[in-house]
Parts: sequence; C-alpha cells; structure tokens
Amino acid sequence: MEDLARAKINLTLHVARVIADPHDAFFGYHPLDSLVVFADIGDVIAMKPAAQMGLEISGPFAKGLSAAGDNLILRAANAAQASPHNITLEKYLPVAAGIGGGSANAAAVLRLCGAQDPEIALGLGADVPVCLGSQTARMSGIGEALEPLPGLGQLYAVLVNPGVAVSTAAIFKAFDAAPDVPAMPKPQKLQGDLITRALAGQNDLQPIAIAQAPVVGDVLRMLSLQDGCQLARMSGSGATCFGLFESARAAQSAQANLQAQAPHWWVVATLLGEAN
Repeated sequence: MEDLARAKINLTLHVARVIADPHDAFFGYHPLDSLVVFADIGDVIAMKPAAQMGLEISGPFAKGLSAAGDNLILRAANAAQASPHNITLEKYLPVAAGIGGGSANAAAVLRLCGAQDPEIALGLGADVPVCLGSQTARMSGIGEALEPLPGLGQLYAVLVNPGVAVSTAAIFKAFDAAPDVPAMPKPQKLQGDLITRALAGQNDLQPIAIAQAPVVGDVLRMLSLQDGCQLARMSGSGATCFGLFESARAAQSAQANLQAQAPHWWVVATLLGEAN
C-alpha cells in the first residue's frame, strides 16, 4: 500500500488571538480562517504487513528525523488501530517548512488504514483533518471546520524553501504579543477563482516570520521579481514561500532562474489545487 502525502499550501492564513480559556476544548490553540490547496508533490508513505510495527525513513530530507514511537506517523497508525506494519517514509519535502509535511504523512497513514474519522485526525494535530481530504478547502475553527471548495481548478506555482528553520511556537508567541490582535480571524473572500480569493487575503504570520528570519523576505522579493508572478506569499508559519504564475512556462522559467541564483535553496515548480 502506498500513498502520496501531498504538500499543503496556505494561500491565505488569517489568525486570531490564542484561546486562553482553560475550560475551552481548544485551549491554547489559535482560531484561524485559511484557504488551503494541495500541491502535486509530496512525501511518499508505504505500508507492508510485518511481525511488529516499525518505521523506516529515507529520502532527500530524512536527515535528523526520528523513527521513534512518538513519530506522528506511528501515532497515526496507533490511532487507526492498525495491525503491525513496516511503514516507510520517503521524505521529499523540507522539514518544519510550513507546508504540512508531518500532518500530511499522518493523514496518508490514516487513509491507508481506512480511518477517515475527522475526530481521529484532529487528535493528531490541527492540520491533519484538512490533509486527510487533501482537497481545496476553507479551513476554520482551529482547523476542524472544513468547507470543501471543488471546481476552483489549479494554479501554476513555484515553492521555495531557503533551508532555515523557523519555530512555529516562537512565531505564534510573537503574534500574541503584538498589539491589537483580533479576537476573530478575518474571513475569507467567498467568491471568485483561486487567484482572486488568494489576492484578497494575506498570511498574518508572514511579517513576524520575516522579522525572525529575514531570508524569508529575500525569498518573497526574488519570487515577486520573476516574470509572470501574480502573487508571492509565505505558507503556514514558514519558511516555505510560494509564487503563483500565469502559466506553466512562467513557473518553470522562474524555477530555473531561482535555482541558478540560489543553488542551495529548495525550489520546485508544481501545480496547486485539484488533483489530476
């Protein structure tokens, strides 16, 4: 059994003040409103029956990842009450990059195990429910409220990660410390195609990420200067950024240019949106 854990991209990410009521079921989480799409690239998860549960990790971004029992992949298999399997992760996406790699991997395991219960997914993380469907959607609440948005098509894009790690916890801590943090996230634009909706929003965490890792700003500037770039923005809490382009040729040209200018960055042209 094999599944593609598609990269999750937040075209928009509107965030509100942390839930501070200890009696709230979502205490410590941030309410959000996000337009989410999935790329046609990702990690690859495979499962094969075995005498005992185990995990093997390989691939370009396997270095430093632990296959211990607290790995989210093994937690997902346990949550799905899977029989013993040897699970392999071929890690093609950068780690801790704001594109849902770990959540998408957990969701892939749930799909392979036939565990489609969103409550199980939410118990593994706020991004796992949307990754379980891996479809264009509006994500709200803390991630548990999903509105699928079929028929919005695809976008040509280039994803860029400069190889720096940004701490999600530090990003949200700085966000909460800012003045005038809204109690509710700004709602999404509910009409128009994907690019129209994306242009109408923003990523509320982007300025904070740039302050903590200025190279994120460099990535965004370089993306925005590429011919045919319609929008350059950060995904999630970073540091991966995306550029949206008017054509496949423009995206491929931008990929080549950026790889030549910054050969140590991870740069890939991709399609965002509905799977082919």
